[in-house]
Amino acid sequence: MIDTEFAHLHPAPDHSLHLVLPPTAAKAAIEAGWAEQHPVARLGIIAPGAVMVYAPRDAHEADIAAGLVRASYAYATGAQSPLRSEPGTTPGTEGTA
Repeated sequence: MIDTEFAHLHPAPDHSLHLVLPPTAAKAAIEAGWAEQHPVARLGIIAPGAVMVYAPRDAHEADIAAGLVRASYAYATGAQSPLRSEPGTTPGTEGTA
């Protein structure tokens, strides 16, 4: 992540994303299997909430990835986070069942 960048999409054929989430949201996304911590974040060089989100394979997963991008943007701008708080939900997946 560079300067004020909060997220970026990797081009084809990868289509994964790097983004920065609040630490608790990053942990939840990792535990849910949607992301893994960025290797540089593991070294403590960048924010611990920096993650790689796996490329979505279908419309449902694209909705989840989009929710994580919205959560990253909210975190970057200091806005109210759009994260759900119900048990068993994935950060940023509001509106997806």
